[in-house]
Amino acid sequence: MRLHLARNRGGIYVVVAVLGALCAFAPTPYSLILPGRAVDLGDVVSLAGLTPQTHLYLTDVRFATRVTPFELLSAFVPGVRVVRTDDVLPRGITVAQYEGTQREAMGESQTIAAAVAERAAGYRVPAPRSHVMVLYFAPNSFSARVLRQLDFITAVNGRPVATSSELAAAMRGVKAGSIVRVAVLRRGIARSFTVKTSAFHGRTVLGTYLTTMYESPRLPVVVHYHLPHVAGSSGGLMFALEIYRSLKRAPLPRDLRVAGTGTIAYDGTVGPIEGAAQKIAAARSAGATLFLVPSDNYSEIKDTSGIHVVPVATFNDALKAIASATTPQ
Repeated sequence: MRLHLARNRGGIYVVVAVLGALCAFAPTPYSLILPGRAVDLGDVVSLAGLTPQTHLYLTDVRFATRVTPFELLSAFVPGVRVVRTDDVLPRGITVAQYEGTQREAMGESQTIAAAVAERAAGYRVPAPRSHVMVLYFAPNSFSARVLRQLDFITAVNGRPVATSSELAAAMRGVKAGSIVRVAVLRRGIARSFTVKTSAFHGRTVLGTYLTTMYESPRLPVVVHYHLPHVAGSSGGLMFALEIYRSLKRAPLPRDLRVAGTGTIAYDGTVGPIEGAAQKIAAARSAGATLFLVPSDNYSEIKDTSGIHVVPVATFNDALKAIASATTPQ
């Protein structure tokens, strides 16, 4: 009898061990945002007949989606952040579809960056027409009840919007959970809806994933990019700075390494990004001494040691920050 019980217990232990191992490696509804790379833009941005600048760094992040409980232990590593997968990967789309959208966003940000930089450098760049289009909806989004994918948002509370940054500006001062009136163009027909807003990372949002569709202008200077493994729009600011300094032939001092992040609009407005803490970690690893961050993200990393963090709201703010850093004190 004792031998029989011992064998049963041994079998139970094996089953428990197997189940424990399976649970440890089963997908969870969580993902990780990890520090990525700091990319020297002198290696990836080229302009015909001009020598690229060095020591301007684009920073990115890495995503690990639907990680296992075992992988969640990485959350204890400095610079790693745990988020719900639904917060970074919209429901109803595959990872491949999301990555495709991010690659399109990267291409669009590069076009905008070149236009902003060339205009600031004194070239004549025509203003493009633009439209804000709904791509997907956030989990439990109230807007999903009335808005539709491919709707063009034309106004919020009567304030016209033609870019994502203009929409964000229209939402400032709006209390999360309140009602706003959203005008859209759906299949060529103008319509208007009331939408309950949501809170996201301290901001009031419509609960939609948006993109700004531009009719790209013909640029005076052709810019080429060689960056196959980075996607998204958060590199716009740094692309614009690299192009501008190359056009102006304004090299940086050898001891100044500038890194940063931020989306950019045609009017030079710098917009918020995700993963500020992870991006500044990448910048520090690359030896950057100055980090430019959108004003909306400054509170997330303002106390970071070992690197000077400067909030910027516009492209001109970024230019002034670099000029101050290059001026002898």
